[in-house]
Amino acid sequence: MSGARRPGRVQRIAYDDTPLNSTRPDIDARIGWLLAMSRLHHPDPSYGDGRKFLTALADAGFVTSRSLVSRWESGEIPVSYEGMSAYERALGLEPGRISSLTGYIRSAIPGVKTKVIRPQLDPTSREFALRLDELLDLAEDGQALAVDWQDLGWHLAAAPLVHLRASTWETIARRCIATQPRAIKVPYRQYNTAAMNIASLVRAQDFLVDAIAEYLANPDVQVIMNPFGLLDRLPTRKSAQLVLDMVENPPTETARALAIWLATQKVARGDFSEDERNRLDMTVLRMWRANPVKAGDDLAELIASLPEGLRSTLTTAATKAGRRKLGYVVEHGEVMVASKARAMAAELAEAARARVPQDPSYDEDRMLQRLIRECLFHRDSERRHLASLLISASPFGDALTDELLGLLTNPVVPPWVRARAATATRYLSNEVHRMRMLAFIDDPDPAVAVPITQGIGHLTFTDFSDQALRSSLGSEWSLRERAKTYALGMSGSPCLPVLLKSSTTPEWQRSAARWWLAGGPAIRA
Repeated sequence: MSGARRPGRVQRIAYDDTPLNSTRPDIDARIGWLLAMSRLHHPDPSYGDGRKFLTALADAGFVTSRSLVSRWESGEIPVSYEGMSAYERALGLEPGRISSLTGYIRSAIPGVKTKVIRPQLDPTSREFALRLDELLDLAEDGQALAVDWQDLGWHLAAAPLVHLRASTWETIARRCIATQPRAIKVPYRQYNTAAMNIASLVRAQDFLVDAIAEYLANPDVQVIMNPFGLLDRLPTRKSAQLVLDMVENPPTETARALAIWLATQKVARGDFSEDERNRLDMTVLRMWRANPVKAGDDLAELIASLPEGLRSTLTTAATKAGRRKLGYVVEHGEVMVASKARAMAAELAEAARARVPQDPSYDEDRMLQRLIRECLFHRDSERRHLASLLISASPFGDALTDELLGLLTNPVVPPWVRARAATATRYLSNEVHRMRMLAFIDDPDPAVAVPITQGIGHLTFTDFSDQALRSSLGSEWSLRERAKTYALGMSGSPCLPVLLKSSTTPEWQRSAARWWLAGGPAIRA
């Protein structure tokens, strides 16, 4: 809740009141909340005055009415791409901070039927054809920036029957898949939006699946999440095969978690054939019989999407064995008892709100609390991911990171909560958090150390961070040490050529250096 209210009309803040376990969250409410918070908590308090903000929008080239802005910010109607871009210009935000996120979220949630957010394009116009030719040339030549890729995805989606040579599709697919893993922040959303739009074209799907298979076959590959994750948008038999193979034989536990998420998405989308569903069901049963406790923790979101008969069998068996948590998580969509999750999220929300600019008068804001609750406690990894992205684009990202870093030092916080807080920190952190994050790269719990170290890799290069990572890098491979080479690679560390050429470098470090030097550091534009 904000501070004391002023007399007169008080702005109502959008809230998603769908159940936590709903597969169709209210996206318009979430985007409306983001628009309102970006305006009301802007460093310039004058934007809190609706009339003055309309003037700022007009100065940014977008003339509209108070009524329309109110309906956007309340979540009553979806905002246009042009409207979001005008918010960014009027508020002086990084281009794409809001607009890239909304299109990404709308494309990412299975089953949500909602307006696709992209610029108004006329595929029959000469301007469209010329721009598409320009974008294709940029992509094929390797000169396209993140915003160009996003634009290319929109143009191709607007002309789904466009004819391109097979060699052009191959080049676009390979470049898109090779670039995704290194993109961060706004470019990450822009590249992924492009990939999802391109994946909507039937003609492109086989080329994308082939590019992903080729990418994963590289023995030096260091990052698999982004390219592999695109398989949930590709309803081909080869795509299903790759996902099921990874569920059964993952190279790491992180890869298994990603494969389980992908399988869950494909179940939700109905992308598996009957034989593939039977294979998945048998795999789940084998994992359950091998280790029921671990399977219950790893497979909760997948079990929730299984047919009622098999789902009930597994949850009932867990309950009889004294593990009631699985049934609760599957039914309610949350890994912590609701009252505790609600209280902890509320405390974090109020602490974060106290750190941001302005104390505007508005009605109760329950959305921030809801997003923090999903970010930390939701059963489904995709919902945690999307909640984290929304918070990162809001004025509360840095402030919540400060609170989460404090939580990580609290000795009474359960290990699994620390792990979730560390993962959220990876999404939300910025340069101002660097020194506090470095303290956790050798945390006793790898589930904390790994995401924090990866988050350091998303920051710009500094000699101090580089030295801290290099001096702590161990010779034995582990997820913790691999996260350090990830941070060195993403930051473009000058130590990479040394690791590659040294005869004393462990082979796993040489492999990592070779891959990062071939691909390059993080993509920030």
